Amino acid sequence: MLPVELSNDVCSLNPHVDRLTLSVNMEITPEGKTVDYEIYESVIRSSARLVYDDVSDIIENDDAELKEKYADIYPDICAMAELASILSAVRDARGNLDFDFDEAHITLGEDGIPLSVDISARRTANRLIEEFMLLANETIAKHFALKEVPFVYRVHERPSEDKLEALALFLSGFSIRLPLENTSLHPGVLADILRTVKDMPYENVISTVMLRSMQKAAYEVECKGHFGLALKYYCHFTSPIRRYPDLIIHRIIKEYLRNGGFDRGRTAALKKATEEAAELSSINERKALDLERDAEKMKKAEYMSYHIGEIYDGVISGVSNYGIYVQLPNTVEGMVRLENIPGDYYDYEPTKYRVIGRRTNNIYTLGQSVTIKVLRASAEDREIDFELVSN
Repeated sequence: MLPVELSNDVCSLNPHVDRLTLSVNMEITPEGKTVDYEIYESVIRSSARLVYDDVSDIIENDDAELKEKYADIYPDICAMAELASILSAVRDARGNLDFDFDEAHITLGEDGIPLSVDISARRTANRLIEEFMLLANETIAKHFALKEVPFVYRVHERPSEDKLEALALFLSGFSIRLPLENTSLHPGVLADILRTVKDMPYENVISTVMLRSMQKAAYEVECKGHFGLALKYYCHFTSPIRRYPDLIIHRIIKEYLRNGGFDRGRTAALKKATEEAAELSSINERKALDLERDAEKMKKAEYMSYHIGEIYDGVISGVSNYGIYVQLPNTVEGMVRLENIPGDYYDYEPTKYRVIGRRTNNIYTLGQSVTIKVLRASAEDREIDFELVSN
């Protein structure tokens, strides 16, 4: 993130003040097809500082008080909601993979002590903005890829053959066939499977295993497409105040627009700069994600340390040769160690994502509902231990 003086002020679209921007003006048909667009430097004066929950309440609940509060832009909000719905339908038809897993929202007190761990809301307004960002990112990536301008793309490659074969074997246990005869498996095939299992007891299990089969997305200078989004062209363009790949391509786009292109020398210099930016951005993105996960684990463990001995219902979210992971409804995850399950010795069956008792044939498998008691929690070790409770 850029320093707060920039990100919250000079570079922020605060209402009723002029701001320098880079705009993508798109003409989209009622069927969701982009038929024309223009990329240009501009000055914008934002009409209002909207709140996600307010916009969601207007769209979802037809909130009369909020409609009156935002009366001057209410027609625009309705048009945006309609367009977002159209774009979402286009993505679904294209075969986009949408792994809609819950994310945590941790509330801290002034002393830094976690007060609650809840589910982070992903409501209509959040999805609306996502749709517009996705289309802007795709439009920019396609435009500059076709012009062969040095650029930084967001790349998500097809899963490896080994991962797909393991996924196919797993799905066969649910009588679901994953066709692997064609080496160019389309993401739509996987999206169809997700739709087929929606609202079934094992939906979360299949979604989890499928997600773990995916490659990690990265930044590259070659436009290789985005498998998960089922797109040939994709980049990160919409957040230049918080991501460096967006910032460097903003600089490239502005220079390109002002000069009408690049000569051979400038192209070579930009090629080197984008290669370095892509590599460093991918490395540091992974570091940032690891730090974010570590901080989240620490605060979740600290939160659960105040709930030792309490009983919760959860779902088995992972299985290993030394224990089963159980996730609670608020996304907190802890481990039940196999050695602490009384009455049997359990063997790990990795291809079936389960453990099975040698004597009792008792099975604990991914996605299974269980009841646990909190045994211990250590913020320092980032660990939470559970024990199973008999129903």
